[in-house]
Amino acid sequence: MQIELPRAAEVSQAFPAWRLTNPILARLSFEYPQPQEALHRFGLALSAQGQTEPALGILKAALALAPEEADLWNDLASAFYRAGQYAEAGAAQRRSLACDPAQPQGWLLLASIDSALGDAAAAEVGYLAALKLDPYLSEAAFGLGILCFGRRQFTEAVKWLRQSIASGGHHMGLYVCLGQALFLLGDFAAAVSALESAARFPSCDATVVEKLAQLKLIETCVRADAAAAVEAYGQIAGPHASDIDRVTATAFHFLSGFGYRAAAIRLGEWRLGRNPQDAVQRYLLAALRNEAIARAPDDYLVAYFDGFAETFEAKLVDALGYRVPEKLHALLAKTGRRFANGLDLGCGTGLSSPLLRPMVRRLTGVDLSRRMLEKADARRLYDDLVEAEAGDFLDQADEKFDLVVAADVVIYFGDLAPLFARIARVMEPGGLFAFNAETVEAGYRVLPSGRFAQALDYIEAVAAPYFTTVELQMTTIRLEAAQPVEGALVVLQRR
Repeated sequence: MQIELPRAAEVSQAFPAWRLTNPILARLSFEYPQPQEALHRFGLALSAQGQTEPALGILKAALALAPEEADLWNDLASAFYRAGQYAEAGAAQRRSLACDPAQPQGWLLLASIDSALGDAAAAEVGYLAALKLDPYLSEAAFGLGILCFGRRQFTEAVKWLRQSIASGGHHMGLYVCLGQALFLLGDFAAAVSALESAARFPSCDATVVEKLAQLKLIETCVRADAAAAVEAYGQIAGPHASDIDRVTATAFHFLSGFGYRAAAIRLGEWRLGRNPQDAVQRYLLAALRNEAIARAPDDYLVAYFDGFAETFEAKLVDALGYRVPEKLHALLAKTGRRFANGLDLGCGTGLSSPLLRPMVRRLTGVDLSRRMLEKADARRLYDDLVEAEAGDFLDQADEKFDLVVAADVVIYFGDLAPLFARIARVMEPGGLFAFNAETVEAGYRVLPSGRFAQALDYIEAVAAPYFTTVELQMTTIRLEAAQPVEGALVVLQRR
């Protein structure tokens, strides 16, 4: 994009009349004899008064007289930026830097503009250029910290945010971002310290206070008992406290996910003592204790997924980067086949259905959670939806399928032999069975998350009596505690 300027001759001709009709410009003309400088100051005054469009016009007029003035282009870019005209701001600021590339603040402004345009790569170049010219420019280090945080590069984010503080950066948002990045690295003590700094600002609101209280609960759990952690939460949160069962459920999740097993067990026992009928907590506590478990129990699956239904897709897909349905679909599409009768086993909210529907003449979805099935039904893509446990459905089914897809189903079974035998029973010879699994070195085991992981050779051995392997591809299944969970995509063919 190019910024169109008026002709210099037209501006020179009009300037005397502008000066006569505008007292402010007349006064500035005495202070700044050069017309471009007087117009420059007048444009800045108009911008400061919120008169954006007149300011832009006057600054362009000044630039018509002095098109190589870097400061003028910089101020025009700033005016465009404040007006939300980011493309124009970027074009103006690039002209400024072309006139004088040795502007750390200029590169900082360009980086901010590129960030507003959603061009993170260009913004990174700008922030780094600013820091090369001025290593102590705290705003540039802060910008890089925010970029790294958005990319989930939390270690790098912490480095830049700490550099911003060391360079004099001191505002609530900086400490909040640092605290969140440290939290997502599992450094709970340092995260609490950063949030305590944020909470000292007069502008601190209830959201920051409650976040600090949650982090203090988690951090206290690591070094003390659950009762002390809950008390610490209440002392900090005060009137901003949330429901303690919800807060401790979240804390348990993070303690478990970041590998603080002993602390998670202490908190889990405290929670189960409050509510002995909590099927979700009872099962997850058993998983943490390494109890002998063959598969996730039905009461856990129903309670967990019924409670998860409303936010399932936002959390799993948007926050945790879950793309298993798309990845399995890509493997099935490679076969070039279409199918007569498809089964979406453990269909959940129907994430796979838009991908499967064009491949099959008939599609059945099965899930144990009624609330998840309600979401799936709203898509209007299934010919039939059945509320049932996977094994029970497979035992009772009297039809045959030439495609079975089980996205995030195998992860709730430890011993796969009974499940694979049941799936084989309802499949046509030559039919395809596609699923994902989390992986371990040998056999299978339950993870602290309550999900199971299997070794690839174990999966192949269990599948061998009924299936041959068509595709086996390693992949990232999701994020867990901000770290990738590795696993496999598998497509088998019924013998």
